[in-house]
Amino acid sequence: MTRLRAVVVLFLATCGGVPPEPVDEAPPDLRESVEVTRWSARSELFMEYPELQVGSSSRFAVHLTDLESFRPLEAGSVAVELDHGDGTLERFAVDVPSQPGIFGITVRPERAGTPSLAVRVQSPAMQDLHQLGLVRVLGESARFDPPGSGPDVADATATIAFLKEQQWTMEFATQLVEGSAMQQSLRVPAMVEPRSGGRLVVTAPVAGRLLASVRMPGLGAAVQRGELLGEIVPHWAGPPDRTALQLAIDEAEVASEAARRQRQRAERLLAVGAVPERRLEDAKADEAVALARLTAADRRMAHYEASRRDDPHKDSLSSFSVRAHLEGVVTAVHATEGAHVEEGDVLLEIAATEMVHVSAAIPEARAAVLRSLKGAEIELSDGATVLPVRALVSTAMVVDPQTRTLKATYLVDNSGRQLAIGQSVIVRLFTAHTVDAPAVPDSALVDDGGRTVVYLQTGGEAFERRQVELGNRMGQNVQVTAGLRVGERVVTKGAYLLRLSSLSPRAPSHGHVH
Repeated sequence: MTRLRAVVVLFLATCGGVPPEPVDEAPPDLRESVEVTRWSARSELFMEYPELQVGSSSRFAVHLTDLESFRPLEAGSVAVELDHGDGTLERFAVDVPSQPGIFGITVRPERAGTPSLAVRVQSPAMQDLHQLGLVRVLGESARFDPPGSGPDVADATATIAFLKEQQWTMEFATQLVEGSAMQQSLRVPAMVEPRSGGRLVVTAPVAGRLLASVRMPGLGAAVQRGELLGEIVPHWAGPPDRTALQLAIDEAEVASEAARRQRQRAERLLAVGAVPERRLEDAKADEAVALARLTAADRRMAHYEASRRDDPHKDSLSSFSVRAHLEGVVTAVHATEGAHVEEGDVLLEIAATEMVHVSAAIPEARAAVLRSLKGAEIELSDGATVLPVRALVSTAMVVDPQTRTLKATYLVDNSGRQLAIGQSVIVRLFTAHTVDAPAVPDSALVDDGGRTVVYLQTGGEAFERRQVELGNRMGQNVQVTAGLRVGERVVTKGAYLLRLSSLSPRAPSHGHVH
């Protein structure tokens, strides 16, 4: 029967006989949405809620970010407090977030007026209080205009939407722009050179041939103090006839054998008292002289043979070892293994790298800078690494006729091996004059088509692109001469990803589900 009634009603409705029953619909909520962003020393509060009205529920979406890590607050209780100032305090709280960082709180005020609004945070990670000032609570009979009926005021500055859920999932951070007094500076090219007393020229101690079996270090190789660099066998200065050398050895062997027999005969005669003890001592001396001549003959033969081979005889003392007397790197190689060298020829050049000199080339038009130098720092090619200098070694008030520059030389600690001898770097020279201006970390700067820009956070999920002009730089901080004011909040991490997000053809949908 129920199905039959339904069919009849549907038939009559389509024929115009019986109109359908009206469906009750809730009136639309015409209250405007309010957005609030506040920063304390410990947390960032971003909150959205509809206008407050007596007897109506307003759903507060409270977003809380820990400013130490810029991660969402994942646990704790959050309370919205309305203080009417006469001892009446309305408090609405939740003990857990609806999702990490977002606390959904339903606020239903019972009294109209302008109470003070505060958000109190209590969690294991922090205890914080955001005082938001006076807020309007409308009466129950108040009426609201439909959305869009008010005056349309165009925002002159384009706002970039970047939701909290996006910020929390990436490496993101902001900080307040502060004023900074920095020394005026000048960026100039420079060259890394060996320090004074840090260059060693290795020469050949004798004329001879470098043994091919002893590998010499190559260009750029690191060497230690006392390390073997090469082996030289001096040129043979004796007769080139090997037969004569062998004859000398044979004669020395015969003489040595005869001296040995004479010594043995003297020992036997002395034992029976036939000769004095002096006779035995003379025989021993003759034997020692004969052995020395034999040894010398053997070494002359070994030297002769070594001059014809790559390796000296193991018992020969004719080769000369060339060793390093300085720890550093090889900066030049002038000889190869197996080559013939003359006494005094340069074999290698070694430079110490633990401490180096960096010589800055200052244009002659800026020569006055030399009279007011107050420090410097070295910028490497990656743009992010900055090395301090140890001391100013010298300034040369002489213009190089080729480059039209003057030189200022600094001593730099290079124990980290970040500088190579002969490397070109950039040196920032600081003067005694200082300039006050807003300063930001260089991580906040983004190259946007050849223009330097930063991104400012104007609200919890609202950002603004700002073109800036740069001034002095010291370490990782850069002064901004135009485009920023002290007290604005600049994005210091994630600025480039924010730029990519702003270029997306689809802007992130605004609003949240809680």
